Amino acid sequence: MTVVLDEIVFTPLGGHMAVAVEGVDLRRPPDAALTNRLRQALWDNMVLCIRGQSIDPGQYLAAISLFGEPQIRPEIPHVPGFPGVTTLSSQDRDTNGDGKRLIAGANWHTDDSFMAKPSALTALYGIEVPSVGGDTQFANMYAAYEALPAEERAYLDTLRAVHMMKPDRPGLNRTRTIAPEILAARPPSTHPVVRTHPETGRKAIYVGPSRIDHIVGMGREESWALVDRLVAHATQPQFTYRHKWRQGDIVIWDNRCLMHKANGDYAEHESRFMQRIIVEGEIPV
Repeated sequence: MTVVLDEIVFTPLGGHMAVAVEGVDLRRPPDAALTNRLRQALWDNMVLCIRGQSIDPGQYLAAISLFGEPQIRPEIPHVPGFPGVTTLSSQDRDTNGDGKRLIAGANWHTDDSFMAKPSALTALYGIEVPSVGGDTQFANMYAAYEALPAEERAYLDTLRAVHMMKPDRPGLNRTRTIAPEILAARPPSTHPVVRTHPETGRKAIYVGPSRIDHIVGMGREESWALVDRLVAHATQPQFTYRHKWRQGDIVIWDNRCLMHKANGDYAEHESRFMQRIIVEGEIPV
């Protein structure tokens, strides 16, 4: 149901997750009351889409900073003068020499789970979007966890997984080369397979096929089979939402209770240019 509060319109997008907000202009920093409403909308819906924005990198950074501390990743291309604002472009090409368009995040994943303190939130600003395709898909890991039988939930609650920036797992279709010094600076981290959200207190499955090397106490093949089974469960239609971008959308999502993936299914002649901000998180528990 659409809700109108002080001329700001909140419209559900995905049934069980995602909400669009209209009537907010992020060129002017939101006051405390509006900030609290936006934050609560994000905790309640996991994906928050703020429509119709036309802002510069400084305004974008100031707005997202209201949700937490932006994280700087020096190895990722960024807007000159704004190291916390990175870019994703249809002009990005793979590194194996064939010149194909690079689709970052094409596998289901949660951002930066290989870090000791993985990112809490990701914000993506759609400056140029294709007319058809290029959607971002999300999987509700709260709902996926809650739908499992009680005995399986209890078992998963006991497990911990080792996450790596580049696990040695075949079939991940990586096209971006990661320099050895960057890999050396990002050692593996061990996190619970089920984490508790610090704001909502709800439990969510916390896995992704592109980052997990193994589950503690299991071999790699057994670990990957379990991860793949959980991902297949979590990405069923009843747990997912597919965001169809509009130019000027700023989409903020919660990595602590979602997986997501990018789709490269748009025409070669169309442009897709995004600016991204990552918000620092905490040690998963």
